[in-house]
Amino acid sequence: MTHRYLSLFLILLVLVPAGCSYRFVDPFPASDYALVSVRNATEEAGLASMLEEEMRRSGGFKERSANRLSVTITDFTESVESVSSDGIPVRQKLTMDIAWKVEGTQTAQATFGKEVVVREYAYSTDLTTLDWNRSAAVRLLTELAARSVFERLGGQP
Repeated sequence: MTHRYLSLFLILLVLVPAGCSYRFVDPFPASDYALVSVRNATEEAGLASMLEEEMRRSGGFKERSANRLSVTITDFTESVESVSSDGIPVRQKLTMDIAWKVEGTQTAQATFGKEVVVREYAYSTDLTTLDWNRSAAVRLLTELAARSVFERLGGQP
């Protein structure tokens, strides 16, 4: 009986992904690059370390690769996204600009780009909740920034 279920599972494992054009997730294309630097050119403390941590966690970089990736956080802004009818902020918006550059052994491999990522979070009059919401939004913003850079690198050689 269990052999029958195992056979059915293996058949479904092959047919379902093929039939619905689903493919199992490939690792990010960062495995072709060496992450040489992540810099923060803003006054927001800790962004570079969070972004580097997220990129290394998600990426699988090679220590020694001819393609060297450098990332710089060029701008970080926080603004009120929406307010209530009483004029109290309801949602805050974080915006982060990231410039990245890949340099290779040949000048034809030098590629660069800029990504802008945005994340909103709920405003709270309770300072502890506000700090927690903001911290979580910054963490999610760095994750989104890493994904944006990786998606751009996916089209590179």
